[in-house]
Amino acid sequence: MPNNLRYDYVGHRWLLEGADWIGRRPDGLELHYHDEVQVSVVWNGHRDFRVGRHPLQLAPGQMLLVPQRRAHRALPSLRGELRSTEFFLKAESLPDATRQLLLASDYLVADEPSLLQAQPDDVGDMIVGWVRDGAPPPRWHGPRARTGVDSELLDAATRYASITEAARALSCSREGFIRAFARHAGMTPHAYRINERLNRGRDMLRRRESISDTAYATGFSDQSHFGRLFLRYFGATPGQFRAAHAPN
Repeated sequence: MPNNLRYDYVGHRWLLEGADWIGRRPDGLELHYHDEVQVSVVWNGHRDFRVGRHPLQLAPGQMLLVPQRRAHRALPSLRGELRSTEFFLKAESLPDATRQLLLASDYLVADEPSLLQAQPDDVGDMIVGWVRDGAPPPRWHGPRARTGVDSELLDAATRYASITEAARALSCSREGFIRAFARHAGMTPHAYRINERLNRGRDMLRRRESISDTAYATGFSDQSHFGRLFLRYFGATPGQFRAAHAPN
């Protein structure tokens, strides 16, 4: 794992994990999605994202919610003063009103300057209070999603052995399926299938499965191939990610 990414919020009762992004990151991350809702908070500097079709710059004291399975990427960060934190939680743990608003949006942002005065140990409880329990004061705002979730289209990309089979199951050409999928999901079916395997690997590593078993179970040719892609998509090596989820 690069020295400027540190996991130090793991183990909170509602947050699956959290990681600090500190300082320069010239490469950013690959376009990817998570099975969970991502919560990003900026403490210092500015963090640049692309969520769906929207560029976004997050300023200190702002929170970002990225819906589950929404394609996004963290763009390169070239200034050294940056510090942001990413948290992850299950979509079903959100209040109904927040979950419905998030489903209808490409992302949500809230201004919460009191975060800048919070103690690190209090941050998890604050995030959970606002995001999961719906406590005031965040006022979420963000662009409406262009389309609703087409679960049939997304499921087909990973249910079938090939993209050709997925297209045939939905009674369309391979090229038509790829175009419709990319328009809906923001990434190609091939990239989505790789991401789905990496997310399964992420879940296995949280459960402390071995890296070699995880790479094999998720269909990668070898452990190094799995590790290279995991780092490009998520910013951490599988070894560092697994170690962060060791029992306290």
